[in-house]
Amino acid sequence: MHHDSGHKSEVHALGFCLVLACCVAAGPVAAQDQELEEIVVTGSRIARDANLSGALPVQSVDAEEIRMSGEFSVTDVVNDIPALLSSVTAENSVDSGTLVQFSDGANVLDLRGMGAERTLVLVNGRRHVGGLQGTASVDVGSIPMKLIERVEVLTGGASAVYGADAVTGVVNFILREDYEGFGVDATYGISEDGDGAQTTLSAIWGQNFASDRGNIVLAVDYRTDDGLSVRDRPGQFLDGTGRDWVNPDLRFQQGEINAGDTPNFDAFYDFQATGLFNYGLPIPTAADFIADYNAEFGSDPVLSPAEQALIDRAGGAFQRAVLPGRTFPFTSGYGYIIPGNAFTFDGFDQETPIDLNNNGVFDCLDSFTGYTGNINIVGGCWNVTEDGQYRPVQDGLVASSFQGFGGDSINTATNPLTDLLLPDDRISVNLNARYDVSNSSTLFGEFKYVTQETTAYAAPDSFWDLLLGAPDNPFLPAFIQPIAQQTGGVSITVDPIHFDSFRRTERDTTRAVVGLEGEFDNSWEYEVSVNYGRYEQLIRRSEQMINDRFFAAIDAVTDPATGQPACRSQVDPSTPATNTPFEIPAYEEGYYSFTPGDGSCVPLNIWAGRPGISQAARDWVTVDDWDKLVIEQFVLSAYVTGDSEDFFQLPAGPISFAAGLEYRDESSDATFDDWQRGVIPAGAPFPAGTLLSDVSANSSLTFRPQIAVKNETGSYDVTDIFLEASAPLLVDRPFARELTLDAAIRLSDYSTIGQTTTWKTNLIWAPLNSLAFRGTYSEAVRAPNITELFGPEVGTTFRPADPCDINQIDAIRAEDPQLADNFLNNCIADLTALGVDTDPGGTGGYSFVDPLSASFGGVTGGNQLLSEETAETFTAGFVFQPEFFEGFSLSVDYWDISIEDAIETVTSQNIVDGCYLGTALNQNFCQLFTRNPDNTSPQAGGFTFLRSTNINFARTDSAGWDFTASYSFDIGAHGFDVSVQGTKVDELNFFTNPSDLSEVDVELGEIGRPELAGNVRLAWTIGDLAVRWQSQYMDEQLLDFVEVDTADALYGPVVVQPEFWQHDISASYLVTDQLMVFGGIKNLSEERPFITNYGYPASPRGRFFFLGVDYQM
Repeated sequence: MHHDSGHKSEVHALGFCLVLACCVAAGPVAAQDQELEEIVVTGSRIARDANLSGALPVQSVDAEEIRMSGEFSVTDVVNDIPALLSSVTAENSVDSGTLVQFSDGANVLDLRGMGAERTLVLVNGRRHVGGLQGTASVDVGSIPMKLIERVEVLTGGASAVYGADAVTGVVNFILREDYEGFGVDATYGISEDGDGAQTTLSAIWGQNFASDRGNIVLAVDYRTDDGLSVRDRPGQFLDGTGRDWVNPDLRFQQGEINAGDTPNFDAFYDFQATGLFNYGLPIPTAADFIADYNAEFGSDPVLSPAEQALIDRAGGAFQRAVLPGRTFPFTSGYGYIIPGNAFTFDGFDQETPIDLNNNGVFDCLDSFTGYTGNINIVGGCWNVTEDGQYRPVQDGLVASSFQGFGGDSINTATNPLTDLLLPDDRISVNLNARYDVSNSSTLFGEFKYVTQETTAYAAPDSFWDLLLGAPDNPFLPAFIQPIAQQTGGVSITVDPIHFDSFRRTERDTTRAVVGLEGEFDNSWEYEVSVNYGRYEQLIRRSEQMINDRFFAAIDAVTDPATGQPACRSQVDPSTPATNTPFEIPAYEEGYYSFTPGDGSCVPLNIWAGRPGISQAARDWVTVDDWDKLVIEQFVLSAYVTGDSEDFFQLPAGPISFAAGLEYRDESSDATFDDWQRGVIPAGAPFPAGTLLSDVSANSSLTFRPQIAVKNETGSYDVTDIFLEASAPLLVDRPFARELTLDAAIRLSDYSTIGQTTTWKTNLIWAPLNSLAFRGTYSEAVRAPNITELFGPEVGTTFRPADPCDINQIDAIRAEDPQLADNFLNNCIADLTALGVDTDPGGTGGYSFVDPLSASFGGVTGGNQLLSEETAETFTAGFVFQPEFFEGFSLSVDYWDISIEDAIETVTSQNIVDGCYLGTALNQNFCQLFTRNPDNTSPQAGGFTFLRSTNINFARTDSAGWDFTASYSFDIGAHGFDVSVQGTKVDELNFFTNPSDLSEVDVELGEIGRPELAGNVRLAWTIGDLAVRWQSQYMDEQLLDFVEVDTADALYGPVVVQPEFWQHDISASYLVTDQLMVFGGIKNLSEERPFITNYGYPASPRGRFFFLGVDYQM
């Protein structure tokens, strides 16, 4: 079997190697009889002269920087390193776009934006159990900040040293050891608005024992984040709601047509005169309008300046726009009522004689939604408010009959309960110990337990179009009952937010390491260790809709026996089960979780807002569901390091080496409750325990009914043998202070893909003490991990823009005719093969437009057909530390990564675009979604299902430059440090079609992937006072959900976000030798997130103040 463990096994291998690199890196290690300091740093298990240069670029963050940052999570500190800016923090985990595909409160590191699964995370050089569904990535929020001595980030390939999943680099958390004393650290932070508070309290205690032969360290850490909701910040109501829709500038908006400024439009777009509404319709060209006007009135109009300006606006408008408050404008959280029976098509009269607001206009003509809804049989004329009142629908910006921004529908996108930041509570306990068994061997152990809980408001994920209110339904509003009597019923479309659903994520991480390390008589060193980790995640969601009960409960009648509302199926058990008229969402009606007439059904009033929902009905139609994920990891490793001095030496010295083996076993177990899996309960017409999919087309008893949810279990193991060698070629020679050749090889045997080989070589040349050059070339094979292969399929919804929409194709044609032709030809071929009419507009050509009026269902999950990926990485650079300029250091490194058969998770937009953008249909993507082939359906040709999963791309390429410059100097009693650190990316390309490598999906410049990023740090110290300034920079990047390939053609420059700067300042003062106070201000200039994001690139908290104390004794 293929499993995530493939990834983790390699992670374990990496862990072993890095454990040495990290442990030694955590502190100098005496390594020879001479007084020569040798250290091990991340990137190699071999110790080398601390005065010589490293072969790989390593950047670090120390405990002081972590404390002074005032950050709640260590992720927020290390992702200031430019190569890590694509990382996910607890703050932006609330987002659900391109950057974030992990669970609530997750902290995930991602080097170079090439995927967290290619960034290896180690603790003390050893592997750590994964902590996220859908990936083997480590949730670094479980690593205790108080115990961290430093973090080393290797921004270069190191798979041969640590395992194949270190494709883009390694992040190694080095913890304190041999601590004596007691320390406590407390920090409190709050936003300028007095909300979004964060509190941390940490304590550490350490003690030597057995005459200093042993040491034990206990660290306890508590952290709580109050989070932030729209209720706290009403002015940020629309934060994070920006999404992509058709551009409203292509249509008339409210108030733009009037008798004064636009007299011709006012005469023509007059419902009483022509049947056309005065906003919401497409703006015509001047020629088309003049012709239509002449046909209607018999004369040519003279366009006014305001009319011409509107025509010019539409003519120059881009096809699509990203604006805040995107909605489906034909529904709302408490419902839109329309005067018609969608099963019989009776009613649906725009001039239904109801005028609730007494403005002299029929209510259906008070809004474009009411006007067009009665034509398209969708939407409604009256909005049900939260308190159960009724009024004509109020539109926002109209993008199409099915698309809009704002208006009464906005409560489906955001409301006062919506989280801008997630509340988070975390407790961690760490116990580390070591004991010198003898003068040459030490027994060590590490134990950790972390528990974390995050609670989030879960916006409604159920939606129901045109639910029928029968004439005898006692809950129908009085004003609409006469219409219901005439038409046999009226309809309501609702995305119910009557039910306050919350999602609580609980995560528990346990890790234990026991080992023996020591030194042989010949000074060779060894380590043997056993590493066990367990991650358990439990997600509970409250008030999830039970499909058949919802339909039964809303179909109410008056019980003749009691005179009270009752379920029709209770009064008459022979009543057929009900559905929506167009099966939106897809559902086969029936009674599956109860038996009609058994007395359990409770009538549900969805016609009266929140007051209409009784607690009894709420309890009957909803259920609290859950899913659970358990990941376990077992690692047994052993290695030895030494040199060839006892056997032979090169002229420049002995060859140093490290050799060892590692066995890793990984397992993952995902389980879901019976309601999601469609296990029929007792009391139903079918035997208890029957699978719903065996008796119907449905798979789940809860929403979405036809999306299958299944338990999934997987495991794998791998055995690695590795060897690393470092050969000194020249030492202390003219123009050769050092010339060293390193090489490493790792042989792996996976239970999933069989045997693989990973290798690397690097060269270090230091012609002078002040100048060193370094270069590395490596090849790695990364096996698909457990969740990439066997991740459970979980239902979700999607709404990508349809690339076959003729309006979108025409917009692309202006920028890239060849790409537009590819889309057009492939769309014609695909739709024609399905039997879908490609000219529904009757133009004599191609006129297909996106017919969807809602999002559609699909699944995310693993892909058992994945094969391994092969990565080639190259780095080359130099370090310059001139003796004539003391305190100055400059390093520059070029890197290049190319991954064949790259395993990638693809967004829904990339999937549908990838099917059509090449010279021929790309079945790698086309097979992942389906369309509606029924030409009689109003949604013919529209998407019906999509599977978002991992696939093997043809290739992924990225290349760029890293640079760091620093200068430290003193002026009298004042000390100064200045540093500039950055990364410049030259390319980040996904080649998605193995048969056509000219098909490239350019990622550089998209959100989280700017071409240039960096930070500037300034520090000033005098005596016991230290002051620090940090500025983080990001180059231009696109808004989320926008693809760089089509951004210019479809959206124009407005979706390109300007350069971003965030400035932080902090200070500390040592009051006594034991007591330090520190504090600071984050986000001084109060930068805000993008309109498409809640927490990127800045926190929605805005300006944030923190204050802390650190006491040591």
